[in-house]
Amino acid sequence: MSERPTTGSGSSAGTLEVLVGGGRGEPEQLLLIERPRADGQVTVRRWTSDNWGAPPEVREFSASSLLSEIERAVRQGRGLNHELTIVRRWLQPGGAPGGP
Repeated sequence: MSERPTTGSGSSAGTLEVLVGGGRGEPEQLLLIERPRADGQVTVRRWTSDNWGAPPEVREFSASSLLSEIERAVRQGRGLNHELTIVRRWLQPGGAPGGP
């Protein structure tokens, strides 16, 4: 099994690193979430514990749909490496800079 990719600090000026715990048959996920653009879309690079060494899956989401997915994972009892309020703030239009 490969080591989980990391950016080191948990966030940078342009990305937030979110680790979503596994559970209910779902793998652990590492999400590198860019800041939402003016149109509300956000680019996400995603790795899973199924194969940390694979290239990331790159997808576009609306900030609100990505937040809904992360909130659903939390309701299912899956852990996050950040407080949910930090993720919410990041995904708001013009979200607050900085990380935890």
